[in-house]
Amino acid sequence: MQPRTCGVVGCRRTIRYRFVAHAAVAEARCGLHGLIYWPVCRRAIGVALVVGTILMVINQADVLLSGHISSLVLAKNGLTYLVPFSVATYSALATNRIT
Repeated sequence: MQPRTCGVVGCRRTIRYRFVAHAAVAEARCGLHGLIYWPVCRRAIGVALVVGTILMVINQADVLLSGHISSLVLAKNGLTYLVPFSVATYSALATNRIT
């Protein structure tokens, strides 16, 4: 029988995700530890950097190049990177969710 608790030492939460590691050994994670699982975060950061930069250039390049940067523009740029990060994280977790 497979373990029903998180694979992180000291965590007793019920598993929600199972990730296949490099050695083809599945790692069981609870919801919290699934969110901070480094391979998922690393890929989501990469996606956010690429997609966020493209979207930022499309939407805000004229404002940034003209020098009219305000706190609102900076907040929009932050959200521009946060959205692809969130989508990439959600899709990775949805793919590895245990039903």
